[in-house]
Amino acid sequence: MRISYLWLKDFLNFQLSPFQVADIVTMAGLEVEGVAPVGPELEGIVVGHVLEARKHPNADKLSLCRVDLGDKTLEVVCGAPNVATGQKVAVIEAGTTLPDGRLIEARPVRGVVSHGMICSGRELMLSEDAEGILVLDPSLTPGALLRDVIGPRDWSLDLEITLNRPDCLSHQGVAREIAAALRVPLKLQKTVVDESGPPVDALTSIEVREPELCPRYSARLIRGVKIGPSPDWMRWRLEAAGLRSINNVVDVTNYVLLEMGHPMHAFDFQRLEGRRIVVRRAETGEKFTTLDGQERILDDRMLLICDAQRGVALAGVMGGSNSEITEETTDLLLESAYFDPINTRRTSRLLGLSTDSSKRFERGADPNATVRALDRAAELILQLAGGEVAQGVADVYPRAIEPPRIDLRPARVQEILGLKVPKVEISDHLVRLGCQVAINEPAHSLTVRPPTWRPDLEREIDLIEEVARLHGYDHIPTAEQARSPLNVPHVAADAFPERLADLLTREGFTQVYTSSLLSAREVEIPGYPAAARIKNPASEDTAYLRNGLLPGLLKVAAYNLHRGQPDLALFEIGRVFAAGDDGLREWDALTGLLAGARNAGLWDQPEQAVDFLDLKGHVQTMLSEILLDKPELFYYHIEHGTGDALEVRRGERSLGWLEQVHPAVAARFEVDVPVFAFEFSLPELAEASPGRLVYRPFSKFPSLQRDLAFVLPEEAAVGPLLEEIRSAGGPHLAGTELFDVYRGVQAGPGMKSIAVRLAFQSPERTLTDAEADAAVEAIVTMMAQAHGARLRS
Repeated sequence: MRISYLWLKDFLNFQLSPFQVADIVTMAGLEVEGVAPVGPELEGIVVGHVLEARKHPNADKLSLCRVDLGDKTLEVVCGAPNVATGQKVAVIEAGTTLPDGRLIEARPVRGVVSHGMICSGRELMLSEDAEGILVLDPSLTPGALLRDVIGPRDWSLDLEITLNRPDCLSHQGVAREIAAALRVPLKLQKTVVDESGPPVDALTSIEVREPELCPRYSARLIRGVKIGPSPDWMRWRLEAAGLRSINNVVDVTNYVLLEMGHPMHAFDFQRLEGRRIVVRRAETGEKFTTLDGQERILDDRMLLICDAQRGVALAGVMGGSNSEITEETTDLLLESAYFDPINTRRTSRLLGLSTDSSKRFERGADPNATVRALDRAAELILQLAGGEVAQGVADVYPRAIEPPRIDLRPARVQEILGLKVPKVEISDHLVRLGCQVAINEPAHSLTVRPPTWRPDLEREIDLIEEVARLHGYDHIPTAEQARSPLNVPHVAADAFPERLADLLTREGFTQVYTSSLLSAREVEIPGYPAAARIKNPASEDTAYLRNGLLPGLLKVAAYNLHRGQPDLALFEIGRVFAAGDDGLREWDALTGLLAGARNAGLWDQPEQAVDFLDLKGHVQTMLSEILLDKPELFYYHIEHGTGDALEVRRGERSLGWLEQVHPAVAARFEVDVPVFAFEFSLPELAEASPGRLVYRPFSKFPSLQRDLAFVLPEEAAVGPLLEEIRSAGGPHLAGTELFDVYRGVQAGPGMKSIAVRLAFQSPERTLTDAEADAAVEAIVTMMAQAHGARLRS
């Protein structure tokens, strides 16, 4: 769930930075996966007024635009189909750089010099729309800086919301948590709906035939709206949250979803047969086409929203194409309902259709928020699309849903938390969360009624957890030792880590999960960044966030070695952290460890201790499988002389390293055997991987092979040499393979001999020996001139 920092300020008065807000949210019990700026800097982008847009004299699909920038007028050639006279647009002058780094220069376009560019949303990195230019609010002043028009730069807090906290799937819900933590009031919008015309009950009716599956169905009717684009502020907020702008009405329903957390749907009222709504079960085999154009086969376990004759929406999941909002829509029926979570989840799973709406209904929406959401949506639609709101709300709510009454004992709070919290303070904590609390003096207990937006508060222990959160985990006394194991796995969810895990498993490695909390002694690994200490550690042996995965793997290795398991091939994929002057950095890493014997347990092959080349071979296989098998994409670099250590790079960017773990480091973890390890940054590795295979046909013609042995200085790295050989060998050099390395008397002191097998092949014809020999001569000459290498006789 992406939460906008500026949007939170609609609900709270605070002067905190985005990172301070993230800390508060984390201490409140919500997981913050990242904090990042939203959008580009927009330096040098100004508002322009298109005074004239006429056809280019030399190109049918280009326009010649005269644009007013306030203090000057520019002539700009534009290829967007939607540019028109009178528009306010985003303009960049020649000599200025776009957010993506491109420099805009004055240049002739089909014979006419363009002195700048009118920008699209994608070019400004404000949206994914690249079909046309970004059309701005017509009231803007020419020459105004676009960054001032947009307002302060926003920040996005990426939250991982657990299944039991549907109330936090909205900006209002997260703001409520921050307000409770800061002990400040929550600012709630005062909604004003200007009603007029006949009452809604005179224009439509609602019939709910399945009240168990739809305990509440509320609706408002708005007539005379004008469908069009949403204003910039709404489009930017939606797109920052990951939603695409569609039109002003649909955008309002999505906006209210993100703001209040309650799903809504808008029907074209004129397309509803009988101008009424019927909520019923679908019939087995009934067909229904959803908004995505897919025809779906339903059964009688699914709830269907219908008009007088047919289905118009899958309850809580997705609307139908037969009643969607179009440019011709003038009258709307706004739906705001509460659907049974279990039934919604079943429908979503059976149809393989998961939406933002279904995710919220599955977890439990607030049944008492339907009318508030309707009023907020109606208010926004009147502002953005005009129209007339019929008087009243059609609200079918036969049996009000009441929250449970829970008895909370302060003595039990003290028993669980290990500290005494006064009853008045307990009450204050819970009231700030929206609970109704009555203190029962004679019974030494409290009677608590949680709000209906908190379906997770059902038992006394749930309330005790809330007291702990708001009292502050950092105010709970620290124990000498952790009472329970903290080995909680961090499993990356996307396909790239899963692919790496599969590759290493096939290489014979075993995946492990280790704790992300370490002691001060364990995080002191040479070459690792500074570790971050957590504010409220359970014990000193879990006081630091791990700054790498190697300590955890060494602990696993020690555990196995002490239990008679000497042959180890382990790896872990997980999040690591580093402390810095600019705050906490975090990224996903891949680390592997190798120790023991090669060919262990194979009767027909001798056991030999693994060495650095075994590790290097496994890593090369993995890199080859993710298409990083070409030397021009990476090379190895000797990092230090205290042991075998290589750095894997692509260009100037470091992807990771391989090394023999220093014996002193291994001994710190009670590992007394040679250990070899590798570590990669997953973001860097994923970016370096092309991600897709490129088809190249096999040649049907025979190849010619030549073997060459060069004597050259010991310090020469083989990887770059092979790349130079490929370059010097010409277009018919189809393969190079290093098959021998010799050090000895014949090579000489400080020298080594490398033997390379070359394969020459053409996709078009059979090569001659003379052609292969000429290529070999070019390689020999290059090696002699560039590296002082000579052929070994």
